[in-house]
Amino acid sequence: MRKLTKALLLTAAATGAAALVLRQIDWDPPRASGGPAALDPDEMPEEDVNMLLRELAAQL
Repeated sequence: MRKLTKALLLTAAATGAAALVLRQIDWDPPRASGGPAALDPDEMPEEDVNMLLRELAAQL
């Protein structure tokens, strides 16, 4: 039980320290994307679409 308590306290301290650092650098968490519609090729720049197609072809 003592090890569990130490682990929980250490985790809480690390989480708090990370929160302070992120607040100081003014980091915003990533926003949820619009889902599959966010990867709409009609909305992406042409070079990004070509890059994704080349990567897909390399995997096949």
